[in-house]
Amino acid sequence: MSLTDVFDRHPDLEFHSIKVLRAGRTVVERTWLPYHGDDSGLVYSVSKTFTASAVGFAIAEGYFALTDRVVDLLPDAVTEPVHPSVAEITVHHLLSMSTGHDTDTAEAVVDTPAESWASGVLAQVPQTPVGSRHVYNNGASFLLGELVRRHTGEDLLDYLNPRLLSPLGINASWERDPLGRCLGWSGLHLTVAELAAMGELYRCGGRWQGRQVLPEGWVELATTAHIDTPGSDQPEWRLGYGYQLWHGREGFRLDGAYGQYAIVLPERELVVAITSGQARNQRMLDFVFDELIPALPDEPVVLADGEIATPTDTGAGERWTAPSAVLDASLVDDEEIEQLNPPTIADVDVQRTPDGWLLRLVCDGESLTVKAGAGRWRRQQVTLGGNALPVAASAGARPEGALTVLLTFPETPHTLQLRLAGDNTAAMAWRTAPLNSGGLAALRAPVGAA
Repeated sequence: MSLTDVFDRHPDLEFHSIKVLRAGRTVVERTWLPYHGDDSGLVYSVSKTFTASAVGFAIAEGYFALTDRVVDLLPDAVTEPVHPSVAEITVHHLLSMSTGHDTDTAEAVVDTPAESWASGVLAQVPQTPVGSRHVYNNGASFLLGELVRRHTGEDLLDYLNPRLLSPLGINASWERDPLGRCLGWSGLHLTVAELAAMGELYRCGGRWQGRQVLPEGWVELATTAHIDTPGSDQPEWRLGYGYQLWHGREGFRLDGAYGQYAIVLPERELVVAITSGQARNQRMLDFVFDELIPALPDEPVVLADGEIATPTDTGAGERWTAPSAVLDASLVDDEEIEQLNPPTIADVDVQRTPDGWLLRLVCDGESLTVKAGAGRWRRQQVTLGGNALPVAASAGARPEGALTVLLTFPETPHTLQLRLAGDNTAAMAWRTAPLNSGGLAALRAPVGAA
């Protein structure tokens, strides 16, 4: 079986790009259309490792220490009287998500005014002793970003650029909260090569091309499993947590929603960087260890582009219209995909053209026109929300008369599926739903990279 076949036998995993390094040398690289290898894609919680790295720099530069109490470092975010358990939380507990809470503290504050997020997180009393348990806690990651901002005087992207990003050649951008702050727990956009570079930096103990970039000793500290993680229903997430890093059956990984990974295997001298769009994360990691790694070549190989499956077009029909599109989760054959942040779509009109389809609709109150390939991808830039938005579209008419349209936003893992019937009705569902709100216009890398 060829290496191409190893990938192509798993279309349900929906790869977008992959880059495998062995001892720093690229051995496998591939992209799946309509994605491009230079897309700066949303890597979700991989952002946390960059936030933790910023904390590592701040500690090395003397701004604060691992053992410092958070209430002392963020005094203006504290509401008196401070609960004794909250007072016990240190920088170490934030980094290892071992604050003693049993739910994500961010869930209680993200719908409140952004200026009160820090105080809102610190107002939540841990349900169990501090340091006794792990729970995935975006609020802890947010507070780490606040520590960097308030003590260094710089936001995460500005602080990391001269210390980490520029030395590695990473031209990142970062989504921001309503106050303009880098999110800390999410929102970073990277190419697959940049994702691999960060994994390689950690594989090499923080050294890059002979230079110590990360503070000496930080990687060893960050990649230690500081807390057990027994609660997950997926085996790969039960193997311990470091400082905003997951331990695996081998090595450790930078890990973002819907399958954004830099899997670091120091003993094998391997880094496997993946961007994808799926919720079958345990199956993805099983694939990497059980099928991909055993098939890796000794010498570098160049693989032809793959392609994400498109709707088959029978050639039937000329036009479909609908006054609106109704959310219908049954369109997506994956019960793990929660339908979050659906757009508001109205006045849908799709017409067949000599070279495909022309889609017109009103999305979140704004007119949008997209050209779709007939049974193939067509990539373009449209204007939405006042900014250029990369989008790829494909459509196909089914034998029973329905039309399927896929709208992919290649600077994110997300695809919106539309189904138009012959009775002027339309349904929609996310194949992977955006976790950060903002509508379709936000499904892009932010303007103004580092």
